[in-house]
Amino acid sequence: MLCLCLAGLSYVISAWPALNRVVPLSALTVGILVGVVLRLCVVLPARVEPGIRWTLHYLLRAGIVLLGFRVVVQDLLSVGVGGLVLVTTAVVSTIVLAIALGRLLKLPDTLSVLVGCGTGICGASAVVAVDGVIRARGQDVACAIAMVTVFGTIAMFAYPAIAPHIGLSEAAYSAWAGSSIHEVAQAVAAGFAFDDAAGVQASLYKLSRVALLVPACAILALWWRRRAATGSENDRAAPFPLFVALFVVVVGINSVVSMPAPLHAGLLRLDAALLAAAMVAMGLQTRLSAVLGLGW
Repeated sequence: MLCLCLAGLSYVISAWPALNRVVPLSALTVGILVGVVLRLCVVLPARVEPGIRWTLHYLLRAGIVLLGFRVVVQDLLSVGVGGLVLVTTAVVSTIVLAIALGRLLKLPDTLSVLVGCGTGICGASAVVAVDGVIRARGQDVACAIAMVTVFGTIAMFAYPAIAPHIGLSEAAYSAWAGSSIHEVAQAVAAGFAFDDAAGVQASLYKLSRVALLVPACAILALWWRRRAATGSENDRAAPFPLFVALFVVVVGINSVVSMPAPLHAGLLRLDAALLAAAMVAMGLQTRLSAVLGLGW
């Protein structure tokens, strides 16, 4: 109940017109911030801790499953073979480069993988989904979410400002924004800041990246199981997450079944509410001292 109430507060804050004019933030991002601030300023009773953990585990997975109602296979294919190759290359290279740079900087692979997936796929949602596969430390998750939120927000404002000065066409801009900006809301906002057509195309590129969450989780699950078998860095083997398979099923249903518009809209609102509550729980479990302890 605490997480759900704070999620409602996050929606109110994110819809505040004065804030939207300055820094448009999704309810998910606001939810994380609300949770972090409350944990920092208030001593919570011990009896709420099991509920916070339950929310983060179960409501998060339910929200990711329902995220499939935002993805339609036909839309993904509309970007064409070249677009799919571009998106796949962007996601794979981002994750690989994040791991390589992380090792160069002597950071744990868990943090590097989360940053790479959050940047390459779909922001905070990808971070928490991949965390279900690799079981990272709490401070790694919090740090990765903070990074993708900050830099995604910077990109959301910077891309439209830069585009006119480097002579990008509408097609090139939409491909650039859709295949690189972190959160779905950030990519869509940056696309429509150029023009309406670029906004639609950037959304399709972005949804193609969201769909790659499934193969990314599958590959990471296999890699992490091999690491655990060799005893590398005390890694813990995790079973393949069922919620990822259910996400695929929901995408399939959404692609072939024509459901009433009110029902579909209601499922999207439910998904957003579940993810917002899970982000609040993530913030409530974040200790800033642990994040700061990661160092520069």
